[in-house]
Amino acid sequence: MKEINLEQKEFWNEKKGKIWVSLGPRIDDMFGPLGDEALRVLAPKKGENVLDVGCGTATTSFKLAGLLGEKGSVTGMDISKPILECAKQKAKENSIKNIEFVLADAQNHYFMADSYDAIFSRFGLMFFDDPVAAFSNLLKGLKSRGRLTFVCWADRSANDWIEVSTNIATKFLELPPKAAPRDPGPFAFEDPLYLNEVLSNAGCNKILIENYSATNVVGKNTKEAAEFLSRMGPMSLPFEDSEVSVQRKVIDSLEKCFADYVTIRGVEMKFSTWMVTAYKA
Repeated sequence: MKEINLEQKEFWNEKKGKIWVSLGPRIDDMFGPLGDEALRVLAPKKGENVLDVGCGTATTSFKLAGLLGEKGSVTGMDISKPILECAKQKAKENSIKNIEFVLADAQNHYFMADSYDAIFSRFGLMFFDDPVAAFSNLLKGLKSRGRLTFVCWADRSANDWIEVSTNIATKFLELPPKAAPRDPGPFAFEDPLYLNEVLSNAGCNKILIENYSATNVVGKNTKEAAEFLSRMGPMSLPFEDSEVSVQRKVIDSLEKCFADYVTIRGVEMKFSTWMVTAYKA
């Protein structure tokens, strides 16, 4: 089968995958409320079979498993072997039986027809080289009139958690250039018109794209927030590979900046997403 999405596979199977695993609980604290809203929109029913794409360390997969009950099932899919190994271990430790994991790329994985009642994703669908081909392939596994529900990032400038942090980091680190609009990456679908076009061309109908914005805690204090966000987003690998003295400068500068975001709950920053629902024709 033709190799695709090579950069993303290398990225998530090497150092980034290990970083993601190490930050798993913190990532869930930050992204959890957004994933929970997407699950509310999905409204999974007892007994359904659901595919969780880009499942990561499987926090959303485990929630789905509980909501679907013993007669339902979840398939967690991801391209990162170290991340999926963590997910499998967690499932084993928690004796979750109605779940399986697949190491695969959703863009060209062979899906059995009519396998799933619904497809779900929390920030796992923005990284395809060819998103129309990827969504078309996903629909092959969806039952007739089955639904697709996912959350993805909206306008980058409305996401303080990454925009503010990245602007600080560029003073000390050589970061990869920002992806061009529509290129694979976290903000590939920040333009809702483009996202609607992709889904429509892939064969979806009844497409609904709604903004969901929230203010979430990224750390109990500025130090915790700085140490966490320095290892997230485009700065994570450059930060990891830099000298200790440079890392200290990044952390110190982030702490000073984050002082403006301190509330009684901790350091709170803005998050802006698209909650997306579509159906197979």
